[in-house]
Amino acid sequence: MTVLLALALAAGAPPLLLAAGWLAASSPPLALVTAGGWVLWARRRERHRMAGVGEAAYLRGVAAELAGGASLRRGLTAAAGRAPGLDLRRVARLCDAGAPWDRVATSAAEALPGAGRQVAAAIEMTAQTGAPAADLFSTIAAGAAEEERLSGERRAMSAQARASAFVIAGLPVGVVALLVVSGRLAVGDGPGPMVMALGLVLQAAGLTVMGLMIRGAR
Repeated sequence: MTVLLALALAAGAPPLLLAAGWLAASSPPLALVTAGGWVLWARRRERHRMAGVGEAAYLRGVAAELAGGASLRRGLTAAAGRAPGLDLRRVARLCDAGAPWDRVATSAAEALPGAGRQVAAAIEMTAQTGAPAADLFSTIAAGAAEEERLSGERRAMSAQARASAFVIAGLPVGVVALLVVSGRLAVGDGPGPMVMALGLVLQAAGLTVMGLMIRGAR
């Protein structure tokens, strides 16, 4: 099987697919556990990703409300439904309660991780001057949309690297566990445990470097 996997890899087959096939053939229970862990990790990453998107939709909604004649407080509150991935409840509560504008601006900056500082400045400026702000929020929304597009492209380009890192991290540990459980690898005295520990340390170092590279690319 090792020879076949090597040939398939040399032919350009996806490493993740080959690793999944090898794991399923070698140990179906371990493959199920690994697949379950992958699903949980992917869902967690998706929730985290959704928490940081939707700013452009929200800001476009604020601009539309202001252009339609709504007050700034009303616009900030009414547009919250356009971005379910953002937690704008505190912003809405402060607006409904008539809180000072500096508190509203601070809350908006915390709720919008991307364009929060620009939105906070726009809120304070609009509150102080009373000038129409629809065009200002539209401009900020356009910048947020462009940033979301670029962020999506960066995630897509780094997806293969993240998948490879997951396989590299999980397969050696799974293989060692499988060999120990099956009795084909005895963990006892001698150089074996030391060699295994050294290998895991080197692997952890490599994964750390890979993670930093992926994070820098994003």
